[in-house]
Amino acid sequence: MTETQTSNFAGQRSKIARDMPTLSPVGLQITLVIMCLVPVVIILALFNYMPAVHEGQLECRITATGLPSQMFYETRYDLRPEFGGGELIIENLSDQDWTHLNIQLNHHYQIHDSKPIPAKSKRAFKLERFLNRTGARFKVRYNELNYARVYARRPSKDRATYACEFRKGKPVEIQTDKDAATKAFAKPH
Repeated sequence: MTETQTSNFAGQRSKIARDMPTLSPVGLQITLVIMCLVPVVIILALFNYMPAVHEGQLECRITATGLPSQMFYETRYDLRPEFGGGELIIENLSDQDWTHLNIQLNHHYQIHDSKPIPAKSKRAFKLERFLNRTGARFKVRYNELNYARVYARRPSKDRATYACEFRKGKPVEIQTDKDAATKAFAKPH
């Protein structure tokens, strides 16, 4: 019969390792509970402490030019001819300049532009400039313009937005819940 040799590794630990404090299972549980609760408590405290954020409404008008007719989109997309052009025109109707623009089309295509739109002026954006997350460009041949949204920063440093839908190439105001409530309680003239 052969003898097996067992070794005691505890005796071979270095002096530094022997002098290190150890954590008991209860201490480990307490530490893990604290690690999980601290971020939750901080987030809840900040949520209650920070003021509410109200997104402003831009005084804006959005139009599109150079779009094909509705008959163009009734044809299967692979049979449609190439169609270049098309512009989105954003008009700033307010007395404030807008900066840090983020413009979205059809919820998926967007551009960011740092060049401001001055008060009481308009600016045109070529539709082919708009990209989706994968880098694909907005092509009028494949995509009918259905929705546009503008985010901008005003001089007061707050963010404001304006959105509209397009039906048959024409912009249509999107009625918010606040607008509907205001009209419902408006007094008849």
